[in-house]
Amino acid sequence: MEYMYAAAWLGAGLVIGGIIARLITLKQFDKHKLQTELDESQAQLAQYRQDVSTHLETTNQLMTQLQDNYARIARHIADSKMQLVERPTDSVNQEINYLSGDTAAHIRQSLHQIDEKRRVYSAAEQQPRDYSGEASGLIKVKQNTKTTE
Repeated sequence: MEYMYAAAWLGAGLVIGGIIARLITLKQFDKHKLQTELDESQAQLAQYRQDVSTHLETTNQLMTQLQDNYARIARHIADSKMQLVERPTDSVNQEINYLSGDTAAHIRQSLHQIDEKRRVYSAAEQQPRDYSGEASGLIKVKQNTKTTE
């Protein structure tokens, strides 16, 4: 009988020990899994920060290029304006004048006289036929058939 109690206690101890070992293993596995997920999340965050930094740097470079291009275009337009419109035709140091003196003078004069033409809407003198107040079409025919009966 003592062997039976000893075997029962041994079996119970093995079962309880197995359950405790399984719980400890699961906790360690979950801890390891959480640590892995944390490491992956931190790596993704670092990559995201790097991507944002690269994006902002590239955007800054492109905006600087855009600003430089805009300044060059503004200078070009100002130079062209000087060359095409504002430079007098009798200038001695004239390189190229694309417009004749009369045309340039006319353009200078008309720049201040530009007036937008606006549409003038005329008022309707009579109402459209569908609002005339008289019976027409099928309605008129039905009224005539009723009166003849």
